[in-house]
Amino acid sequence: MFYDDDGMLPNHAGGLFAPNFGASSRRGHRTYDEYMKAYSMAMLPGKERANVSYGGKIILPPSSLANLSDLDLESPWFFQLKNPSNQAASTHAGVLEFIAEEGCAHLPHWMMKTLRLNEGDPIRITSTTLLKGQFVKLQAQEKEFIEVSDPKAVLESSLRNFSALTQGDIFEIQYNMLTFSFLVIELKPDQPTGGGPAGINIIDTDLEVDFATPKGYVEPARAPAAPLPTMAEKLKIDLNSSTPGSSRPGSSLGIAGTPAGPSTDAPGGFDPFKGAGQTLAGRKTKGKGKSVRKIEEVDPSSTIIRTE
Repeated sequence: MFYDDDGMLPNHAGGLFAPNFGASSRRGHRTYDEYMKAYSMAMLPGKERANVSYGGKIILPPSSLANLSDLDLESPWFFQLKNPSNQAASTHAGVLEFIAEEGCAHLPHWMMKTLRLNEGDPIRITSTTLLKGQFVKLQAQEKEFIEVSDPKAVLESSLRNFSALTQGDIFEIQYNMLTFSFLVIELKPDQPTGGGPAGINIIDTDLEVDFATPKGYVEPARAPAAPLPTMAEKLKIDLNSSTPGSSRPGSSLGIAGTPAGPSTDAPGGFDPFKGAGQTLAGRKTKGKGKSVRKIEEVDPSSTIIRTE
């Protein structure tokens, strides 16, 4: 006997070792419902294929194809997978091929972990209907995934090996011989199926994908922004110079020239505006130098009357 949340489902005497274990047990109209032995893809004869081991589809025996055809179920076919010993362990999958041994089903390794199954444990496989997905939010379980050159394109390519996604699942993909895991955080629509978690159909659908911060990822601390250079720094002006900002020769601007002479008031001192020159018209001229006329002093006895 096997049990589920709907009650007791009888099977033939002998359980897993009955001669016809795995035969279809229809619980309702147009419903596929079977118990089989679960094995990982590594137990499948032949060379391991990445699209099988790192996908979301299972491999069933040829008799399952015959039963599904007899039921005339609408394709693509979707299944709800349950661990009979743990009703909380449930997920959804599509089918890839019908080449397994009779009474056996092969699942990707990540799906075996999700259902908490060991090699050869019983599994219940029931046909179901899933709505087309509109939105999914995923969280990478390895922070190294953000180092991939184009994470979204890599994930989009890998999801082609999946028919369905289930909320709460942690599925695996392979890229450049590296394995990355993703937690399904949120789905839309999020309608539960068969008493289990919500699942969506991702075949030929325009699915919006959102990424949560990868598990264990810590945003690097940003270094404080360097202060913008001042004009003095750009011009390499030494503000500690005795004559900062002066444009005279020999000042802190570092412009080569004759150092400033003595005060113009001193005898023999520098006399500006004096010397030979030439006008724009070509006429030669000679500067008269700085005026030596002194300011007339005001008679202290004089009175200045201010009028409005």
